[in-house]
Amino acid sequence: MKVVALAGGTGSAKLLRGLKGELGDFAVVSNVGDNFWNHGLYVCPDIDIAIYTLAGTADVNRGWGLDGDSFNVLSQLGTLGEETWFKLGDKDLATHIFRTEQMARGKRLGDITAQLCERLKVTQRVLPCTDDRLETYIRTDIGEMHLQEFWVKNHGDPQVTGIEYRGSEGAKAEERVLATLESADRIIFCPANPVTSIMPILAVEGIRRAVGRSSARRVAVSPMKGEGPISGPAGKMMRAIGAEPNSTSVARLYKGLIDTMVIDAADAAQGAALESEGVRALTSSIFMNDLEDERRLAKLVLEA
Repeated sequence: MKVVALAGGTGSAKLLRGLKGELGDFAVVSNVGDNFWNHGLYVCPDIDIAIYTLAGTADVNRGWGLDGDSFNVLSQLGTLGEETWFKLGDKDLATHIFRTEQMARGKRLGDITAQLCERLKVTQRVLPCTDDRLETYIRTDIGEMHLQEFWVKNHGDPQVTGIEYRGSEGAKAEERVLATLESADRIIFCPANPVTSIMPILAVEGIRRAVGRSSARRVAVSPMKGEGPISGPAGKMMRAIGAEPNSTSVARLYKGLIDTMVIDAADAAQGAALESEGVRALTSSIFMNDLEDERRLAKLVLEA
């Protein structure tokens, strides 16, 4: 079975780890909307957490970065009076240095990501949704800012008034992404902030059409329980685009793109609303507190 996962963030990483345990070989189409420049380096947080997770080197307690990393460079940058709000570890910096050097040599993000996977012995394919620059900006009561500034620097505190996917007008999916989606037997929408992790992927020219036309079984895992997200700022983001932060609203965002949505057992009452949107509801615990949970949920989405 050819499986493709649309992924971004820590919730996605947990499901990817479960898929690796249950399936082994699959492809990941990663969000790039949170990519940004930091200290002269091009940082791709969602791509990197996918690679580190599949390599078995991610820091599972923090949910980002590399296990056992140190922060000596960051500390010294602080001594020099530089901003240190984005926590780049010493080993993690090597990834960003490598990526930035390869970009300076004219290589595309997709090719660089394939190199990283090969060198870190990741057998699954991790594909950026586009090689073109695409960044998520948040409009707030204190001004516009990059997603990383909103969530990391400002701790998600500002009031959100709008979302913008800058560069989406010219961003195109590369051929490997479209070919992978077109040949898929199953497309999985990982549990992630729909507004800032999944919708930027779908904003890339060619991807929404490829998923919509696919004959694959298309399964989403809801990132919501009740009237709010499992974690993170998805509630604020959903309200900013005029949607309630619940599974039914997520299904509406993915309308025409998914066949089944896995929702938490506590939200079984939303099943009828999902069915009215043309989406089959499947209830289970969607919490992934350990590897056993991750593999259980992965098995469910592979069989749904």
